Amino acid sequence: MGRIKPLTPETAGRTLMSEELLMLAVLEQAVADLGHHCPAVRADAEAYFFNYSPESSAFSFDAVCSQFGLSPSAIRRELRGRCGARRAASPIESKAA
Repeated sequence: MGRIKPLTPETAGRTLMSEELLMLAVLEQAVADLGHHCPAVRADAEAYFFNYSPESSAFSFDAVCSQFGLSPSAIRRELRGRCGARRAASPIESKAA
């Protein structure tokens, strides 16, 4: 298995484990789904990032951020900005509102 470029100092100098690769794949897919054409897929992605639950799985957004030393609040701020900009630019959603 090839080496993955480090995301954070915590991953520098080591090969990511299979579970970590899966965590990153879940995160990457959720980011991609925020721009999906299907409203239900977008809603699921938004729920993944923005719904806070004390009962979270190993693949929850907060757990993934914790594993890689990422700031959930900083990422949420950035994603809120992107989601808002997409909504404003979407003629379909603007008409539905």
